[in-house]
Amino acid sequence: MRRVALALTGALLCVCVSLVLPPTALADPATCQQYDSHGICVVGAETAEDDRGTASPPAATRPDGGGGTPAAACTVIPSGAVIPCRDGHAWWVQDMQCYAEAMAQQPPKDSPIWGGRTDGAIYSCLFYTGGGAFPGTNGFTFWSATPPAAPAAVDPAQLARQALSTLTVPSPTTGRYPAGTLQDGQPFTVVNAYTWFWTDPESFRTLTARAEAGGVWAEVSVTPTALSFTPGDGAAAVSCPGPGVAWQPGDGVWTASPAGCDYRYPHSSIHQPAGRVTATYGIQWSVTWTSSTGATGTLPDLTTTSNATFAVAEVQSVVIR
Repeated sequence: MRRVALALTGALLCVCVSLVLPPTALADPATCQQYDSHGICVVGAETAEDDRGTASPPAATRPDGGGGTPAAACTVIPSGAVIPCRDGHAWWVQDMQCYAEAMAQQPPKDSPIWGGRTDGAIYSCLFYTGGGAFPGTNGFTFWSATPPAAPAAVDPAQLARQALSTLTVPSPTTGRYPAGTLQDGQPFTVVNAYTWFWTDPESFRTLTARAEAGGVWAEVSVTPTALSFTPGDGAAAVSCPGPGVAWQPGDGVWTASPAGCDYRYPHSSIHQPAGRVTATYGIQWSVTWTSSTGATGTLPDLTTTSNATFAVAEVQSVVIR
């Protein structure tokens, strides 16, 4: 029985020693990379060593991959919930899944968290809880030689361009008067008459779109500023500030457009290719944007166009059907 008791005692002693040794190893400051808010080591340096034998400082990747597109939203893994990329002075580190910020009051250099180092800084890293945790209970502290990578800055102007790309900006319809048909079936207008031109008012209205990334949004507004008419006979384009108005029988045949959207052809199109002209209608658009950051700006103006081909006839050549 005594031999058995001694054997059991030795076994228990070995178990106790094996349980005691790991805390002794973890207590070595040079082997710990990250401590929680209670000073407990949560990540050992042996998990990710660089060429110098010390743990590489954790770093977040650029959500946009470093390209020219707006940064992707900061998200919580694995739910994918989109959260603000900044919380006060702290910034979201996607790889570490927490808001990092250099501690305002750095611990003494002989504190275990420094791991024997004298460079870099100690950072706090707080998990996103949506306000559901008490301060100081939802994160950890760690050393890093350089600040962890912050989310790529979101350029609101780039967001505005992204929003613009989602819009379908309409082309003008090709309303015109006179707009009869010649004997050969060609549409026509008349020499020296006021040729009215207009577009459907539905194609001449302000459009808006919004894009958002990384907690920043930008809204773009595309506003029509003029309707132009390039007559196709070699003359310069004419324009008016609105969509024009459709001709009505009560307006009379030889009257000018009350909207100022008209052009008078001085000659027939008999010497034009195929005896016709091709007129181009255009809507000019101004593009402005606003953003949640307070920044505003403009993007290059746009022009959408449509063409209409018709003859310009002398009055005596007209046969109205």
